[in-house]
Amino acid sequence: MLVGGGYKEYDSFHELHIVSDGSGGAFVSWVARPSSQQWEYVSHVTSVDSEGNVRWQREVRAVDRMISDGAGGAIIATDYSYYENILFIIKIDSKGNFPWGDEGVFFSREGYQDNSLRLAGDGAGGAIVVWQESSEITDRIFAQRMDSEGGLPWGQGGVLLYTTPEEVRAEEPRVTSDGSGGAIVVWVQEPEGKIEESSPEALLFDIYAQRVDARGKTLWTDNGVPLGITKGGGACPCNHLVVSNGAGGAIIIWEDLRKGLMSMYAQRVGSDGTIKWQSGGEEVCYIKTNASFWPTTAVSDGSGGAIVTFGIRAQKIDAAGRTMWPDDGILFTERGTHDLAYDGHGGAIIAWGSGKSMFKSERSYVQRIDSEGKLLWGEEGIRLDR
Repeated sequence: MLVGGGYKEYDSFHELHIVSDGSGGAFVSWVARPSSQQWEYVSHVTSVDSEGNVRWQREVRAVDRMISDGAGGAIIATDYSYYENILFIIKIDSKGNFPWGDEGVFFSREGYQDNSLRLAGDGAGGAIVVWQESSEITDRIFAQRMDSEGGLPWGQGGVLLYTTPEEVRAEEPRVTSDGSGGAIVVWVQEPEGKIEESSPEALLFDIYAQRVDARGKTLWTDNGVPLGITKGGGACPCNHLVVSNGAGGAIIIWEDLRKGLMSMYAQRVGSDGTIKWQSGGEEVCYIKTNASFWPTTAVSDGSGGAIVTFGIRAQKIDAAGRTMWPDDGILFTERGTHDLAYDGHGGAIIAWGSGKSMFKSERSYVQRIDSEGKLLWGEEGIRLDR
């Protein structure tokens, strides 16, 4: 099965994204350089059905983020570097057409922080975009909604979710749908006041969360809800993720140093912004090696829990924060970079690239894991680029 469009020697599947099509299949985006003489990489989106068959393939400007549109298609966001401070949002329907035009919807943002663009569905064929803008003294987090027609119901400027106090940094916003046309946004924030980088307090970052409804109104406290990770014994949250819990709240997952080596924890926030699990969160996994879990991805499991990948393994946690698969997770590949999508039946579809280095993959694969943690598409998955 050939997905690479004939690209052989110079394939580079290092920028993979995958989202569900709502019917057991998925959309996979990947990047390739057609020849050694062409320096610019080309981005593609491929539609794969529930059996792993390719339905169609399209070339797009670029893909930084991709989500399902809830109607059998996908929505793509990119801060294409050729156009400084301009954000592009492109929609592809189930047949590979571009309802918002080839260029999609785009708008300019002064002070845009590189690589802060994030995307979530609005449940009605549109999307909510989140990004960060920074200055020398403060950070601001914004959200904008695109409706199913590509309109901007929150106005051209979007909604300001949070402005940090002076000389306090907020970093790496993440977003998930709240299931009611709005979204839940999380970010990492450092303590207030000047902190020396060599002091223990330099590690005492926390994660904050805010909910915005379908009209663009914030619903939780003005400064966001802190998870209180350090008060529960945690330290240095990083590689954080957020997924919907299906009931207006969210599950937030992060890497943590509280045991001296990398472990992974999760916390559930209710629809009203209350913390639901024990202080410091529930442990998802702990691997007794001095290695990061990067790349880390997560999706909702359709039953109030989440499926989380860490490195080359996957784990499922239920609505109470209990792990459902083996303690060290399910091994789905020996090496590679990956992305994850919900399969609509309590499991997940994973795409990954494999090659000589993490950032230059010569081969691309997909694998489906069911709700019990079984590999459904063979031991090695389905290769996409042969």
